[in-house]
Amino acid sequence: MTATSFDAADGRPRSRLGRSVGEEIASVVLLKSSARRLHGGLTPASFTALLLLLGPALAYDDSDCARQETVPVSVDEDFGNWSEMDAARKRALDRTNQLAISQVVGVEVKSSRENRAEIVNSDAEQRFKQLEQTNLAGFVRVKILEENRKTTEAGGALSIKSEVTVCVPKSQTVRKEEQERAARQQRPAKPVDPTTVAWFDPVTGQPRVWYWREGSNYEFFDNSGFHPRTGDKLLIVGRRVVTEWRQSVERGKREAVERVQREAAQREAEAQRQAKIARAGELCDQFAAGPYDLDRPKTTAGVAWEVLRSAGGPAVEACEMAARQYPEERRYRYQLARAYQASEPRKALPLLQVLMRQNYRAAYDNYGWALLDTRVGRNDLAGALASFRQGANLGDPDAMVSLATMISKGRVEGAGQEEAYRLFKRAAGLGHREASEGVDRLMEGQRQAEQQRLQNEQAARAFMGLVGGALGGIGRR
Repeated sequence: MTATSFDAADGRPRSRLGRSVGEEIASVVLLKSSARRLHGGLTPASFTALLLLLGPALAYDDSDCARQETVPVSVDEDFGNWSEMDAARKRALDRTNQLAISQVVGVEVKSSRENRAEIVNSDAEQRFKQLEQTNLAGFVRVKILEENRKTTEAGGALSIKSEVTVCVPKSQTVRKEEQERAARQQRPAKPVDPTTVAWFDPVTGQPRVWYWREGSNYEFFDNSGFHPRTGDKLLIVGRRVVTEWRQSVERGKREAVERVQREAAQREAEAQRQAKIARAGELCDQFAAGPYDLDRPKTTAGVAWEVLRSAGGPAVEACEMAARQYPEERRYRYQLARAYQASEPRKALPLLQVLMRQNYRAAYDNYGWALLDTRVGRNDLAGALASFRQGANLGDPDAMVSLATMISKGRVEGAGQEEAYRLFKRAAGLGHREASEGVDRLMEGQRQAEQQRLQNEQAARAFMGLVGGALGGIGRR
């Protein structure tokens, strides 16, 4: 892009030929002086054509202008004699420039070098000040359409009709922005810190930052160009982008806090889980050990069925972990089946069946009662009695008590109270509290039965005595 140069000494604009504007005006004057000398030998038409070949009084580049506007201008200028015609033409061209500028920028200038002006409105005033500050006021291109001369009593008059293109020069701010933009184009974009960068120019309000975005990730740069990793074109920021980025930062902070809290909770839960795993066997014994399981640790008291039914959840969790951690330990699988029976009895059946095949004696009693559990839906009394008897034969006190109870209630064909008593007595010898109570009940029943038998015998003897007495009296008569 071609730019107007300025003289280093006085700052006046120079033409594209390297000459000062004053030198170009001088060259125009010289050309017009030559035209005057040729005037005597030229017709009016050829003279006008010569003027059309004359260059503009002031030269400029299009890049110097904020805008350009072409306006028609007509001026008349009087002169006394032929020797004054060149000066009259110069005055006419000066007036042409002044009138064109006044039409375009809204001010009437008295001279291109004077600061006096009649300000039409505030907007024009501002523009005029910009023109004066840049020393480019009066940048024009004049195209003479017609020039006529006529003789008057005072001497003569010169009439010039022109089309004048006026350049409204760019302000210093705009020129500075263009220079900065051109400088930016000569270097690659560099990342900037969005927390400290000045997003917008404080004078013009124009953006000073470019950005790249992928999802919720933003990267910001000090220049236009392309992203160094992806090759995507960098985009200029706007207020909406800045707002969205700030919102994403706040959202990221909230998510980070929530993530830290969530991870802390997960770590705590995992620590608790690991602690439970480390104590899984201990907790399984604590929550679900059978009180009369002869294979339980002797230091474990065991949990009564009524207690296990009311709090089966922790027992299931602990015994599941223990069974996974110690798969060869049958006790944990038995206690897991026992915990399942409290809430999900169907899940207990396969575990108990495996344990019975492995002759785990406590499993037989639980399996027998599972066959009678209405939630399972089997209602298999024969299977239950068989399981109780097999467990009793293996020495499980629970199975002995269950079978003895069924016998005492008369639900086992071919078995009498003596067998029930023996079973209760055997289980009581193994420390089974309910078995001891069963023994007491049977003994009390036997005592009551014996007492009833004796009472019956006495009543029978008394009856026979009465009958005998009566018979004897009859005989003596």
